[in-house]
Amino acid sequence: MSQNEYDKNDSLFNKFSNKNLTIENETLLFSMIPWEIVKNGNVIDFGCGNGWFCREMIEKGVNQIIGVDISEKLIKKAIELNKDNNEKSKYYVTDLDNFQLNETPFNSLIGSFDFAFSSYLTHYLSDLESFFKKVYNLLKSNNNNGSSFIFFAEHPMRTSTKCIENKFISHKFEGDENSKMVWPISNYSEEGKRVTKWAGSNGIVKYHYTIETYVNTLIKVGFKIDYIGELNLVEKQLQLCNSGDITIEANSPFTLFIKVIKN
Repeated sequence: MSQNEYDKNDSLFNKFSNKNLTIENETLLFSMIPWEIVKNGNVIDFGCGNGWFCREMIEKGVNQIIGVDISEKLIKKAIELNKDNNEKSKYYVTDLDNFQLNETPFNSLIGSFDFAFSSYLTHYLSDLESFFKKVYNLLKSNNNNGSSFIFFAEHPMRTSTKCIENKFISHKFEGDENSKMVWPISNYSEEGKRVTKWAGSNGIVKYHYTIETYVNTLIKVGFKIDYIGELNLVEKQLQLCNSGDITIEANSPFTLFIKVIKN
């Protein structure tokens, strides 16, 4: 079973259970959503957390949204957040690294979604290809404009280094009088498990994948790449991540943003 820190780490749960839309470049996200098929369509949110994206989609007029997350406590928050729209939203506690499409409720949902979304989930999955295949099969085929999947992942530059506490370090380049804060990159080509400190909590298990692997795996399962972005943290994320100065953070992208289409 995948690691579920939110249900046993009160500090981590309290930090993230009440967050609103705090992803960077939310304007970019909403500009990339295919509203012509999402409005009055069916949406699934993998790793829905406290249900903030589900709420956003309900307010935008979707027919139904399903939220799935490994954390029972976060699912309860999602149900509470969207209790006035329970006819439009359903929530399931699910280990997204190990769920099967022949199991309830997914066996009745194959090929039923117009749009899928995931926020900072994929770098916690040990089998990226298996997950992408399941997303592909849950999306509708032969949609007029193509069913699509948008996801955010922690940027591979951030997940690569085998350090307990990944952080910017001071480095003086040859020819420069002053030191600069840089993000150390090592073991980039060595994919796999990392154990690190994140958001003030120790022992967090993540999985490092290169950008090459993300892109080629999506293509392998049948998706068409529509957009790739590399995004920096914004000020409102720094408190959540226990991060430092925004000017330092701008030296290295924090997020990999990818949109793909199933035709």
